[in-house]
Amino acid sequence: MLPIETMLGRLGSRFTLHFPRVSERGFLMGPLGKYYDRAWDFKLGVRLQNTEDGNILENYLPYTSSGTVFSEVEQEITFNSIKWTARDRAYNLSAVFKVTAPFYPRDTMLCTAPFFYIDAEIYAPPDSEPELLVGLADPTRGVKTEGYADGLQYTASYRMIPGHWGPRQPQDSLSDKRIFEAPITLSLLQTPDGAISIDTQNGTIGVKGNGGVVKASFILATFLAEPVLEVGGEPYRFKYLDFFKNIEEVWFYARSNEAEIRRKTALFDSLLADSSLDAGTRNLIAFSFQSYIPNSWWAIPGQNAQPEWYSVWEGNCTFHSTVDVEYNLAWFYLLLWDELLEMTLAEWRKHLKPVSEEAAFMSHDIGALLGSNCQAYPHEMEVEESANFILLAYALWRYSARQTVLLDNREAIVRLSRYILKSATTTSGFPTTGTANTVDDASPAVQFGREQIYLGVKALSALHVAALMLEESDKKLARECRARVRLICQTLEEQAWLGDHFAVCLDRTTTGLINPWNGQSLEEGELEGWNAYSLYTSNGLLYLLASGAPLPPLNLDLFRRDILEARRASLIEYGCTHSSSDHSHIWISQNLHRDLTGAYLGIDPADLPSRYWAFEQFENSMGRGGCFVDTYGSNHLHYYPRGVTSLGLLAAFSGAKFDRVVGKLEFEPVRVPLKVPLLALADWEKGHIPFVGYKLKKNKFRRSITFPELVEPYLKKANNSRKRKKSN
Repeated sequence: MLPIETMLGRLGSRFTLHFPRVSERGFLMGPLGKYYDRAWDFKLGVRLQNTEDGNILENYLPYTSSGTVFSEVEQEITFNSIKWTARDRAYNLSAVFKVTAPFYPRDTMLCTAPFFYIDAEIYAPPDSEPELLVGLADPTRGVKTEGYADGLQYTASYRMIPGHWGPRQPQDSLSDKRIFEAPITLSLLQTPDGAISIDTQNGTIGVKGNGGVVKASFILATFLAEPVLEVGGEPYRFKYLDFFKNIEEVWFYARSNEAEIRRKTALFDSLLADSSLDAGTRNLIAFSFQSYIPNSWWAIPGQNAQPEWYSVWEGNCTFHSTVDVEYNLAWFYLLLWDELLEMTLAEWRKHLKPVSEEAAFMSHDIGALLGSNCQAYPHEMEVEESANFILLAYALWRYSARQTVLLDNREAIVRLSRYILKSATTTSGFPTTGTANTVDDASPAVQFGREQIYLGVKALSALHVAALMLEESDKKLARECRARVRLICQTLEEQAWLGDHFAVCLDRTTTGLINPWNGQSLEEGELEGWNAYSLYTSNGLLYLLASGAPLPPLNLDLFRRDILEARRASLIEYGCTHSSSDHSHIWISQNLHRDLTGAYLGIDPADLPSRYWAFEQFENSMGRGGCFVDTYGSNHLHYYPRGVTSLGLLAAFSGAKFDRVVGKLEFEPVRVPLKVPLLALADWEKGHIPFVGYKLKKNKFRRSITFPELVEPYLKKANNSRKRKKSN
């Protein structure tokens, strides 16, 4: 494919390589990640003397402002890597460059270690002596460059990029007051066959070839030991300090464990390559993964007894662990690393906001920039975030079966459930207060209307699972939750259903409706778009459907019809708009979440993922740029982690309903033929990742499963459960 803007990073460690659009001829890098990085010239190229005219040819990838760019450049992406194939046909010259950011689920040392591998291969005419050139230079000349036997060290300072708008004033002592200084080293991984030259003036390492071929590999590493994050007023440092004391130890680890690291990296990359998903869908998942990882923070406290920290920046908004964003992207945790979600829930619990002794609602976020001290977003989203927390705790419990999830979150679930119950002040059972939500560029009806169907369904889903989680410890509250669920289900069918779709909200007037952004009342009249087709109706159902646990008494046929009709009424080039009454904005991640819910209801998303991938390609080549861009329209949510929601396609296409609590797994594939990995059942330590496959043979669906010993115990439980139901 054509080169597009993207990033590579290290899980929680913020060391980020940012490759902008080709037209920008630049590169951004820093040990503290996006917005604390700086401009560099990243030189990946070749020097070749033309034997016919004696001229020296220097060709580079388009990430340096100097030199000539290869006339042809193609790009490939995986979860862990970016590879460029470059050519200059006039000189019979080709080159392959690959940068790898190793990731392997649950291997904390491997994932947080602040280094990258760089591999390069040059192919020139056999009678030539090409020279591979790899290095860094700072256009501002603010970098100290030192050379040693097989590499270079660059020392520079970093701080918040001037002019970054930021969503708020910093609420910590680090964001605007500190200048961070850290070394970055580039060194040869192994001694190459050709002669080595170290050029400190130009910041490059040269490797001479013979017979027209050069091959070499490098390690790009950094290390930052000082506090990088303020949590509750306490200084935190990067998690990788648990494993490494200095940059030399990082380099030694990357070199001495190279074979094992590359093996694990290749295995993780193969999970997409070996699936039956089309190339566009695979690229969308890998690309969104590449924007998620650089947004993550994994840190440890200083001398006190505070717990370690994991959070995720909300892209260009820089909020820490926005609850509604994490609600969408939780597939990363459920399928790959559920302990990280458990850590996040513990952090959120400290940010409940009480409204009485019994009830509280959840903050929108837990900080911003380099601090997590309090919510930074300018207004609350009381019902939405409270329901999101409950649903995420439930999903984590069902997928992990850890009883600690129930025990640790029980008090929060009780208080949040009571808030949701109190938020309804009419006989419909739908929330009427605290109804502002995350869709902040939508029409008033979608964004903060009263008695929203979206929040009604999300509230009933949260109360339904709260009753399941509290039935042993608080029977009275569980009964109250179930009663409210029955009332909302009744209202949905009797008042919200408009013949072929659900309304956006039941309250169709603007009387007394307040815009949370300015505190002003809306002009009196009918609320425009109250009866539109909406993207969000089924949003709260996904984790219930994916767990296969008992469902609330809903008519799911109405939700299937609603998804199909809303898709028809609001689909434009790159996806569906918020509602049919407003065709100006698309959120890709919310489209994906709807697609996942639809797949669990038997609706194949068909070509929709390819539309989302087309949008990302457009934005990151000829559009505004920003790596994963979540929004089409005037809003520009970019460098955004929410797209990793796309990982859920690997579960939803097979209709995998997984409940580790009761030990049950069922499949209802939405398309055939199909082959996808079952990530939630992987044995990552052994490297055994089962796949489920479906194909049609002699008019019958045939299922195949690899590593059946990991899967079949859950299937047997599901089969026994179906037999009991049938006999009853």
